[in-house]
Amino acid sequence: MVLFLFLVFLNAKPCLAQEIPIELVWKFKDAGWIGIQIEEGNYQLKELNQQASITSFPAGSLLECAWGGYAPILRLNDNPFQIWRGTQIELRALDSAGVFKIQTPDGQSIRYRGSLLLRWQEDHWSLINQVEREEYLKGVVPIEMSNLWAQDGLEALKAQTVAARTYVVKKLQTSSQITDSPDFDQAYLGKEVEGKATLAIAATEGEILVDTQTQLPIDALYSSHNGGFTEKTENVWSNPDSHFSSHLDPFSQGMGGAADQWRYIIGADVLGKAFQLAPIQEIQLDKYLSGRVKKVRMTDQQGKTKEVSGRAFVQAFYPFGHPIQSQSFLGSLFEVQEITGQAQAKGQENTLGNWNPFTQPQLEGAKSPVNILQNVSMAPGPRLNRILSSSLGVRETPSPDGVFIFWGRGWGHGVGMSQWGAYHMAQLGYSYQEILNFYYDNIAFFKE
Repeated sequence: MVLFLFLVFLNAKPCLAQEIPIELVWKFKDAGWIGIQIEEGNYQLKELNQQASITSFPAGSLLECAWGGYAPILRLNDNPFQIWRGTQIELRALDSAGVFKIQTPDGQSIRYRGSLLLRWQEDHWSLINQVEREEYLKGVVPIEMSNLWAQDGLEALKAQTVAARTYVVKKLQTSSQITDSPDFDQAYLGKEVEGKATLAIAATEGEILVDTQTQLPIDALYSSHNGGFTEKTENVWSNPDSHFSSHLDPFSQGMGGAADQWRYIIGADVLGKAFQLAPIQEIQLDKYLSGRVKKVRMTDQQGKTKEVSGRAFVQAFYPFGHPIQSQSFLGSLFEVQEITGQAQAKGQENTLGNWNPFTQPQLEGAKSPVNILQNVSMAPGPRLNRILSSSLGVRETPSPDGVFIFWGRGWGHGVGMSQWGAYHMAQLGYSYQEILNFYYDNIAFFKE
């Protein structure tokens, strides 16, 4: 049976020349006007409607797609805008050198390889970049990690490449396309981010991770930083997966700046309002073995209680669409400290003593975040009773309700490979195979 499944996989696997369809929603979601300029190579513009038309579209050509108020409109080069009543436009690259640039009125400009499909979706343009798989990875690996890591962490980039390639092979077995968004799939920015990470892609060409028993591609999940402890899939998405376990990751500790250690302050009244409660009086945390929060139970000043999942709690304060910083709420591996209104009135917020929220044995040696609040609670910064939250800023008058301080580690779900941990392992001399074997269980390497 295993041999049969293996042969099915060999016959069904995508070849290296397969085109990957990527829906461009990260930077161009709901785009009402876009300009597409051919920068390199030769293209054909295929307009599909009642009678298909094909136009030569060499380098330098420009297509503008907009909304005319009651119908979509198009303009080719310097010609006038025309009402468009078609169903789909394809910019098909005629050779491997094809590169085009997508522009928006707000100054967004990104270059991509391959071809492009455009469809009008009621009030916006839907964009799908079609590009060969290894070329796709050139736009994934540098943004998921960094081209700068090639200097002392090339093995991490190789590990990222194998994981990213495995992810897309697995995804396209059950889906017709993927997105370019890190919120849904893998981050992808096309030719715009290509650089030295290409060395890792060439060195691992065609290599993916498969299950040791079935020889089928695994679901190669990864996150930016696991906070020092990996997580099981069932503790995040409720579906167990034998390729992931929960264990200590010393390689991630002390790496990644804000991703490694962060804190978020929020007023008790602001916290309560976020969950339709009065000012919060008490918080209890139910945790997994890893230290990640499973449930958050809040009790307000009127005695009303509410329980939410750790994931839902994080999403209420996560900085969607904003750069991360040490004052962001980045994950579910956290502790909480309350400073009451009475304590603030006595000036006790000026000193937090030697309290260390990360006292679990698996996190010993972590840097203590005790003094992070020093500049927040003392002049010239605001006192804690003036703070709405780390993201909302300060209020005009002090609040008597107290504040809660959330001290956290890590960024993301923590399942599978920790990118910062992989980088540290590479710096210490581990190979990409050793990195992947540390973060994934029951795997084998398969080269197409």
